[in-house]
Amino acid sequence: MTTRRLGSIDELGFSAVLSDLDGVVYRGDAPVPGAVDRFRRWQHAGIPYCFVTNNAEKAPDAFADKIRGLGIACEAEQVVTSGDVALDYVRSHYAPSSGVYVIGTPSFKRRVAEAGFELVETGAAAVLVALDRTFNYAMMTTALRNVLGGAHLIGTNPDLIRPLADGFEPGAGAITQSIAAASGATPIFMGKPDPTIIHAAMARLGVAPDQAIMIGDKLDTDILAGQRAGVTSIFMETGVPLDTRSAVKPEYILASL
Repeated sequence: MTTRRLGSIDELGFSAVLSDLDGVVYRGDAPVPGAVDRFRRWQHAGIPYCFVTNNAEKAPDAFADKIRGLGIACEAEQVVTSGDVALDYVRSHYAPSSGVYVIGTPSFKRRVAEAGFELVETGAAAVLVALDRTFNYAMMTTALRNVLGGAHLIGTNPDLIRPLADGFEPGAGAITQSIAAASGATPIFMGKPDPTIIHAAMARLGVAPDQAIMIGDKLDTDILAGQRAGVTSIFMETGVPLDTRSAVKPEYILASL
């Protein structure tokens, strides 16, 4: 595949937009230059958009609040998180009231409990890992013991790093991989690059793959997920640096929206 550098997103024809959040719309709490204006223009032009994020820290309504706070029109239905697809997976593979050991924010833990699962420390059927900045050795030990006891290791996403306003931080994938390294287990990862989250977003917009574009800043998650879903994918240079060693090659590269 030959990668083409775009001077402007307007060079492409499309009728719907799927977009990552971290590194594309904002870094930390700061908007990425050009993003707010671009999404406003799409909104005024009647081009529908949906945000697909591997971040499971918050529920969709909280992400929508943050996006609106930046000045972009957004409702909860326009946000699909890796937490959404992870919860769908757990619901379809484990009996209601099954025990789950959860590493994640209080918001994410509430979502797991509201889905009908018991939050446990021992005897878990699954260890479900999302981003948790309080993650420590004791939590790794609890996760390890549950996995060695037969629990499946499920990560909301495989992201090893996340962009912030002042640099980067470890992602949920780094936490999951630390548990995998200790236990010898092979984790099941939800979110991008699995195309399920892209299909969910397209279903909400009511569009086919050839009508949409996917914009993201990570080759092995955003771009690969879009490609697996058959969506034209654009790598944004506003987030994680382009990994020239990656086997994933974007159709297009864009400096900014």
